[in-house]
Amino acid sequence: MDRSTTPAAPTPAGAPACRVLVCDDDSRIIDSLVEALADESLVVEGANRAVDAIQKIMRGTYHAVVLDLKLPGLGGLDAIGVIKRIDQGLPIIVMTGYASYETEQAARAAGIFYYLIKPFALRELTDAVTAAVRARVAGKTRG
Repeated sequence: MDRSTTPAAPTPAGAPACRVLVCDDDSRIIDSLVEALADESLVVEGANRAVDAIQKIMRGTYHAVVLDLKLPGLGGLDAIGVIKRIDQGLPIIVMTGYASYETEQAARAAGIFYYLIKPFALRELTDAVTAAVRARVAGKTRG
């Protein structure tokens, strides 16, 4: 199932809105994160599977991705590698309810921007996404 929102408030001077992709197999989590991030004046789209997220990334431009590690089919760690091959500089914020030292180190080695452990405060997520989007817009991530 593919989930998305309509664009948030217009950006200043008609600049294109910053786009964020949220990928989680739980639609309730997607809906919650879409709502929280839309409040940050971001255009937010959702995907329930990594392959759907990858297809969206191949078709469009995103300023950040929020990616669950435990997904059906292609898992989050493997998806990070695919996403980085498509767009090296795309900031990826990982979230997981199954945190371990090894998983975090593997995600960091793959080039993620931030690592969140579920449950997390929505403010921590919005702060991480805002920082990732700003870094992307400022050209501080390679892409």
